[in-house]
Amino acid sequence: MSMKSSTTVTILMDNQAVPGLVSEWGFAAAIRQDGRLWLWDTGQSAAFLANAALLGIAPQEADGLALSHGHYDHTGGLTALLDAGYHGPVFAHPDFVRQRFNITRTPIRSIGIPCVAPQFTAVKQTCALTKSMTMVTGIPRLPGNFQATKGFFYDKEGNTPDPVEDDAFLVLDTLQGIVVLLGCCHSGLMNSLLCMKDRLGIDTVHSIIGGLHLFNADRTALEETVEACRMFRIHQLVPGHCTGPDAPAQMQAMLENCETIPMKAGLSLDYPA
Repeated sequence: MSMKSSTTVTILMDNQAVPGLVSEWGFAAAIRQDGRLWLWDTGQSAAFLANAALLGIAPQEADGLALSHGHYDHTGGLTALLDAGYHGPVFAHPDFVRQRFNITRTPIRSIGIPCVAPQFTAVKQTCALTKSMTMVTGIPRLPGNFQATKGFFYDKEGNTPDPVEDDAFLVLDTLQGIVVLLGCCHSGLMNSLLCMKDRLGIDTVHSIIGGLHLFNADRTALEETVEACRMFRIHQLVPGHCTGPDAPAQMQAMLENCETIPMKAGLSLDYPA
């Protein structure tokens, strides 16, 4: 019989927030599992620390930090976290430190990590962070499948495309079932879940939480994302950040037997033992 502890995922930063908390274009979450506290991303600024304090969470005391990818809206609070006294390990794909640009806007702007990267443990494919939490990155992109990488380059001139190979997600093993915690899902949800199935043998997911990067995607991308939810028999969908304002309701209308909960800073999701 499993002796796993309950799991709680608390959203520390998102584009939306419950009354009394701050919002920004960014994402950060806290995970309590197996008696330990882990962080997933650090938002765009130090604001996630203020939200955490109001929620009774001390990120500086976390046992570990994993980063979904090296974009400013997921790593911008790193310096503030370290200054607050965080001394735990940092896990990220080695490409998260690369300089990168979005050339679809004028002026062209840097969208990479906005600070000096701390020492970190490089994860190129799959890494068990704890007995119940696995980080998956280096996700293959199957031909024809949706991926959110348009306009991303490693240089301002647009000569070297950035496939956001450092895009990562967490797989949380709970007694309610598998919980997938995304960052921005630049790989596309279908590619991400198929990668999880190939590497970890998982074909059923209880909950998906995080950004799906559908805010500027076409109908085909939306339908593919819904199909991925159906294939893996998702029971709970918690979309936010880069998912966009319209996609959650559209997905809810297309999915049966799936609860959709809008993500926002301050939201706490419990998966009890």
